[in-house]
Amino acid sequence: MTLVNMGYPKIYLLILPLFISSRINICEAQKSTLDYFVDLINTSIKESSNYKFPTNAYEYKPKDDKVKDYGTYDFVIIGAGVTGSVVANRLSEITNWKVLLIEAGDYSDGGFIQIPGFLRQHKSSKYNWEYPSVPQKNMCLGSVNQTCEISRGKGVGGGSLVNEIIYSHGPSEQYNRLASKLNDPSWNFKNLLPYFKKTEHFSWRNTKAPIDLSYHGQVGLLHNEHGLPDSVFNQPFFEANKEMGYEIIDYNGPNMIGPSYIQRFIKNGKRQDFGSVFVTPFLGRPSLKVTQNSYVIKIEINNVTKVAESVLFTKDGEIYRAKATKEIILSAGSIASPQILMLSGIGPQKHLKELNIPVIENLAVGDNYQDTLIAVLPFMSSFKYYQPSLREQLKEYFNGTGALSFPPSLPQLVGFYQLNKTETGIPDLEFFTLVGLDLKALMQDKPKYSNNTLLILGVEYFPTKSIGSVRLASNNPYDYPLINPNGFSDEHNEDLEGLYQSVEFIFKLVNSGPYKKYQLKSLNVPVPACSTIQGKGREYWHCALKQNAIPGLHMVGTCAMGTDPSKGAVVDSNLKVFGVNNLRVADCSVYPNNIAGHSTIPCATIGEKISDVIKKDYGETVYLN
Repeated sequence: MTLVNMGYPKIYLLILPLFISSRINICEAQKSTLDYFVDLINTSIKESSNYKFPTNAYEYKPKDDKVKDYGTYDFVIIGAGVTGSVVANRLSEITNWKVLLIEAGDYSDGGFIQIPGFLRQHKSSKYNWEYPSVPQKNMCLGSVNQTCEISRGKGVGGGSLVNEIIYSHGPSEQYNRLASKLNDPSWNFKNLLPYFKKTEHFSWRNTKAPIDLSYHGQVGLLHNEHGLPDSVFNQPFFEANKEMGYEIIDYNGPNMIGPSYIQRFIKNGKRQDFGSVFVTPFLGRPSLKVTQNSYVIKIEINNVTKVAESVLFTKDGEIYRAKATKEIILSAGSIASPQILMLSGIGPQKHLKELNIPVIENLAVGDNYQDTLIAVLPFMSSFKYYQPSLREQLKEYFNGTGALSFPPSLPQLVGFYQLNKTETGIPDLEFFTLVGLDLKALMQDKPKYSNNTLLILGVEYFPTKSIGSVRLASNNPYDYPLINPNGFSDEHNEDLEGLYQSVEFIFKLVNSGPYKKYQLKSLNVPVPACSTIQGKGREYWHCALKQNAIPGLHMVGTCAMGTDPSKGAVVDSNLKVFGVNNLRVADCSVYPNNIAGHSTIPCATIGEKISDVIKKDYGETVYLN
């Protein structure tokens, strides 16, 4: 029987071969895409496992001392991280301005780095500086040479290339306190909220999650969304919280205390790094120029006028000078910004003189290093968990869902809590859950069924009192700086006790009714250095945390905002460096204290706010009046 005899019109005979061909092409394309990503992932995982981090920046050293002219710009921005990317975008909106953005790293690869499920591999790559700390006295004692690993993003997008992509404002009261300290109401939460919303494009994908839309933007460049589908670990977590008196919240809403579905800056399941959002799509602007793989070695400041005039950087074996007619904006982050300032003669006078660096301005650069603290505990559970094959996961990923987009190896849910309940609304700790990933099964493209699932339960403690520092190792700009987190160094051991109480919160949660049926069994191996301590009480945990706790890597304070440079301030509330003209610092180093939560969005808001301040200073139209 022919197709005509079956009742199909003759025209169908002409269309059918084209239709079949197109379907075959689509299927082949899908197969080709799957094969490409399988190969990409396997290759990238192998590269990550073999990657060796440089121990200095000598790869950027020039072949000679000759300086070439790189042109003159209105604004030169140092660092294309989160804040620098936002500032470059907003300032280049003014079509008659010339903006230069200088970045030591490269652009995102647009492929592997965009897959959230491989965060651990992203960190072990060229997109991470991975500085070592100096040997510690009270933390990271169980690590090689008693040093902490200090991950910092390297590339156009900065930390958003390698971080946990968590979207978090921080508590409103902390900004209100900052505004009061600065005597500048523009820093209170009410006045910052429009900038938070300006950045954000919120997509309410999980309708189970409570959301207060008055606290979210819906037309910004940066997408923010929940993970889909729901994790099997969510229900017992929320039930346990309810048993303890906590209701599910939107932690980016008016109240930050309680459990919540986590929010991430992801678009349809793909990482939204700030370079790919705020820089790359705008490279066609005549007002914006970006130079990557370019390493800044100094800001040149006139000794007489104290005007920041130009930036020296290396690229492809050459030294270049870029001049700025209006301002230089330093956005290199909490490690590199103080490093560059000190190399340029701005910093603690005694330290600079010891290194034979001429002092331009004596300021407390690098003095107020603050960071949060993290402890993680492994548990075996009777949760039944299915890890799909790589190809299955990729099919979900292409649809913006599943384990590669919202991986169990990253927190699926989050809770913010106070150790001692107060009316401030400022949390002391964050609780999160991770699931052990079978990387071998994934690389073999095999599914894995498990009746016993490894859970990693973690806490991050926010209100730390220990103060660390960033110092230069030498006057050689290619030597990595000396980073001293100095954790657990506060006089009364409040940080150690606070993290211990946070660990106790984990046990309180897992011993609640909703978790008991999953038979969570602690896998904590006794710490050898603490073996002489009887039991597992406070004394043991204080010892164990000194061995195994790690920095939260949300460091702030090394170029702190304030009103008085004699009391440790480096920049004023408009981020201008005290005593130097035409120079600002715009990144998280300016926050004088930890922000409870995660630092990416607070960094972005600095960029949004200061861009308006700069535009207004030069008579341009601003987002907020």
